[in-house]
Amino acid sequence: MKTLISAFLFLVSTTIYASNFKILQLPKSQNLAEPPNITIALPASYEADTTKTYPVIYLLDGDLNGELVNGMSNRLYLSNGAHEHIIVGITSHDRIGDFAPTINKDPRGPVGAGGGGDKFLDFLEKELIPQVNKAYRTNSFNVLAGHSIAGLLVIHSFQSRPKLFQGHLAFSPAVWWGARETAKATQKYVTSKQPIKNYLYMNIGSEGGEMRAVYDSLSQTILRNRNLDLDLRLDEFNDDAHDFTMAAGLFNALTGLYQYQQKQGL
Repeated sequence: MKTLISAFLFLVSTTIYASNFKILQLPKSQNLAEPPNITIALPASYEADTTKTYPVIYLLDGDLNGELVNGMSNRLYLSNGAHEHIIVGITSHDRIGDFAPTINKDPRGPVGAGGGGDKFLDFLEKELIPQVNKAYRTNSFNVLAGHSIAGLLVIHSFQSRPKLFQGHLAFSPAVWWGARETAKATQKYVTSKQPIKNYLYMNIGSEGGEMRAVYDSLSQTILRNRNLDLDLRLDEFNDDAHDFTMAAGLFNALTGLYQYQQKQGL
């Protein structure tokens, strides 16, 4: 048994060491006191085809989810089910502080936590995205992806800066956060009748109670009021726990993204 465990640990450590992600160094941030760790994985064809440009997926919690997203994206590309993407992993030192757009005052949660979401989006918009565009061959189609509280920031970006990203992937987004400010603002946004040219994927797992009720209210409002320019994909994984919803929904999220990109002539 010890031999099997040792062999397993060796394989795990080898996989981590052989990661496709490389550290991306940025200048000192003008928007964040403690900027996130940034890693980047380039498509297999990047070095061979120097004329090709690529869409970019900006992945929150890149340390946890980078290999999963990069591996699925590459596998789908080999089967003609996705474009190749540059994957930028973003790992915050304070997830709640950076990703939650508002400060929580609900005693059922961490009171006083959050509130840095807009500063974090400023960092992405004014620092990280321009640096990636300068250093790599990108094509101006950017996607923001995140799970749970990171998914909340994805939804906040979708409604507050609709032109910053052309695609949004929110896996079990924590739209119940605080006084539900993000959910309410998103409902107001989609019912405003203004054109929303974007791709939005959302899913939910076996979460129940108020967490599920707030998500259901938001998703149904978007579904009923979306305009033709918004490509919306929704999934429910009622037998899968919260922690597994990114893995459960990633195939649908990326294949739907590919179909949307094809419609846009990408």
